[in-house]
Amino acid sequence: MAFRSLCLRNRKEFSVFTLIYKQNQINQNMRDFKDIKVAVAGTGYVGLSIATLLAQHHHVTAVDVIPEKVEKLNNKISPIQDDYIEKYLAEKPLNLVATLDGKSAYADADFVVIAAPTNYDPVKNYFDTTHVEEVIDLVLEVNPDAIMVIKSTIPVGYTRNLYLKYAQKGVKKFNLLFSPEFLRESKALYDNLYPSRIIVGYPKIIDKPEFEAENNAIESVTDVEMLKEAAKTFAALLQTRVRSGKQSHRISNRRRNAERSSQDIRCTLTGRSHQGKHRHLIYGHEGSRSR
Repeated sequence: MAFRSLCLRNRKEFSVFTLIYKQNQINQNMRDFKDIKVAVAGTGYVGLSIATLLAQHHHVTAVDVIPEKVEKLNNKISPIQDDYIEKYLAEKPLNLVATLDGKSAYADADFVVIAAPTNYDPVKNYFDTTHVEEVIDLVLEVNPDAIMVIKSTIPVGYTRNLYLKYAQKGVKKFNLLFSPEFLRESKALYDNLYPSRIIVGYPKIIDKPEFEAENNAIESVTDVEMLKEAAKTFAALLQTRVRSGKQSHRISNRRRNAERSSQDIRCTLTGRSHQGKHRHLIYGHEGSRSR
């Protein structure tokens, strides 16, 4: 199976939905666009920002395993620090509920956004994707027609491996996409509202002439996963270069300032010689000399 992706730029909505509805091949029985139901697995800064964004126009159920977070969300209190999320929960008429019951949430969903934690394991040198696969297994059990969208940070090649893994298990329907997130903590909803880029990986080419432009933008899902890692690496390098550049600039400025100052400073030390005459030592930028 050829793995493909569609790169979309500067959209304010979660454009994966538009893509899926345009090609209309995954689920022929979709309801009207405004009536779709979305379940979001995980209410960290990735999951909660997406849930808040989509709840403006769709019915969204946020799933978490921590009762305190679920209770806060149902009381319109953000469990994380994000000014935009806090404002939207308090002021916007969001169609958002939170639950501990993932099974019922996924069973009734058209889309399941997977934003489960994938903590890095330094011993294995690998991201722990256990929670991602737990969500996938549960969705396949209760609602195999649902379209799953991975937003969690995953290893390069992971999506491809999932397709192979579940194909070997005999899974007939496996509607999985990958859409990497480029969000900042405490600015997650803002970054979702005004994204720098939106990237969606989908494992099929849309075989219709009117989708030629989209197909020209298609790359492999593995490349999409690598793109996120490359973006993070580049951002880290850029920050390092900026810090290094600023530090070099500061050192250079200090050196120039020191040189200018040394030209103006004259420290005169007065002492009496053996002959009873005064000796003046003048220190300048060329060193010291006596007169």
